[in-house]
Amino acid sequence: MMTIIEIDMTDAELTLLSLLAEGPRYGYELQQLVEERGLREWLTIGFASIYYLLNKMEKQNILGSTLQMDGRGPARKRYTLTDAGHGVLQTAIANRLREPRITGSGFELGLANLHVLKPGQVYRVLMHHRDDLRGQFEHISLAWTRHQARNQPLEANVVALYTHSIAMLHAEIVWLDDFLAQWQIRYPDVMGELLKKNTSSESDAANPFSAPTMKHIDQPPDRLKMIQRLRRIPTTRKSDS
Repeated sequence: MMTIIEIDMTDAELTLLSLLAEGPRYGYELQQLVEERGLREWLTIGFASIYYLLNKMEKQNILGSTLQMDGRGPARKRYTLTDAGHGVLQTAIANRLREPRITGSGFELGLANLHVLKPGQVYRVLMHHRDDLRGQFEHISLAWTRHQARNQPLEANVVALYTHSIAMLHAEIVWLDDFLAQWQIRYPDVMGELLKKNTSSESDAANPFSAPTMKHIDQPPDRLKMIQRLRRIPTTRKSDS
């Protein structure tokens, strides 16, 4: 019976292990995959960091390596996932799937402090948030429809990623619609403030000397793009029992 070592994996380490689960790779090949799949947009990992993590995981016996010629000069290390590494990867993925969502941070923390903003500000911010979610929902739903129209068997991970994102987005939009309706009943003046704000914004836009308006910052990565990048998640080998 193989003992599976449980190690607290970072997102970068988990990503590298997932790429190596597809097959042996040189370090520069992993770098290319990170670039090609757009992983750097949601994953903080530099070129030097990749080799640091590879060496670290090799010392932990999660990875193995052999020196091989690749036609690019001297022999280079070609990394492979060890049996222990497969077990660590499987355990890490299972832990990510079963860990509860963290509440009290991010959006929930904003909700807990609504009293800091004026009613009109709350209404405008949440309305923009809902509209952003609607846009993501439409894009993902259209992409999912196109996938289904191909009449080809879809891998379970692809089905899970699309259906989960669609269900979560739909639930958030429904909640926001209801909350905004209740907020408008509680604060009837918010619609008047919103119309006044829009009129003022149109006037400012027509005035070349008006002060620049604030833009949304620190927006979360687009869910559809993340889904498309994660579609290549490999199926790891089952550990020996």
